[in-house]
Amino acid sequence: MPLPYLGLTYPLPLPRHYPCTTLDPSAMKLPLRGLLAATLLLGGLRPALAQSLVPDTLSQTTASSDTLRLAQRLTEDEDEPATASTLPAAPMPVAVTEVTLHGTVLDVASGKPVLANIDVLDNENGSLITTLHCTPEGTYTINLPAGTNYGLVLRHNAYPFHSENVNLASRMGFPETVRNFRLQKLEPGTNILLNNVFFEPGTATLRPESKAELERLVRLLGDKPKLKLKISSHTDGTGDYEEGVSLTKRRAQVIAAYLTEHKIKTDRLTVMGYGASIPLRASALDGDRQRNQRTEFRVLAN
Repeated sequence: MPLPYLGLTYPLPLPRHYPCTTLDPSAMKLPLRGLLAATLLLGGLRPALAQSLVPDTLSQTTASSDTLRLAQRLTEDEDEPATASTLPAAPMPVAVTEVTLHGTVLDVASGKPVLANIDVLDNENGSLITTLHCTPEGTYTINLPAGTNYGLVLRHNAYPFHSENVNLASRMGFPETVRNFRLQKLEPGTNILLNNVFFEPGTATLRPESKAELERLVRLLGDKPKLKLKISSHTDGTGDYEEGVSLTKRRAQVIAAYLTEHKIKTDRLTVMGYGASIPLRASALDGDRQRNQRTEFRVLAN
């Protein structure tokens, strides 16, 4: 059956029919550089193929040597797939003497900056190191010597105190740490973490560095006589579940006892031990587990 090719005609056999087969798509995947090389090769060989089919009329054109060389380079230079050995290494802790701590303080509901004051404390003895003042954009920054366990306490008249633990006791770490804060107003249903309350491992015994945080809670309740709270404790999910529930209940009771010893009426306090039933993080990584082990209070009435 005569068909035109480059303005010429030549006989071609009728197509044969073959049964359909299923191709593996993965087998058809070619690298982009390989496809380009194949295209160049076919383009360069097409005149030579035409010459072999109709030598009487086609010009004596052969594949361009430059085209062939380019196709060869493309196939030889094909990039190797990325492997674990070629990926950039994750940053490793280094020996540090000073850490730059910075971040932002925003309202959790509106996202607007909060011009809070930030007290920086030495958690070992409760002493005040310095007080920071947020910028109009709600940012702060400070350089802290490594080797100390710090407490940050954010203060603003429209919000209850917010505390954070920044433990730089290890001198192996990173030269920069970011801590962003989202403050909540004191309304029913609000949960406030007591990040600077610490217990001896596996016990309901308060560590001495918890005193400053508990004193702040006493002052808050003293300033707001209608305020009622639920004190709750949580574990990190390791160990027996029932033992965790019992431990967290005893820890919450210890905090309530401290408050009543400082003239806070018992009818303003409720205690609950949740064990590991309400984690903040579902991950099993050590850092996430530490965040799950916490003490907090929930505002019941204000």
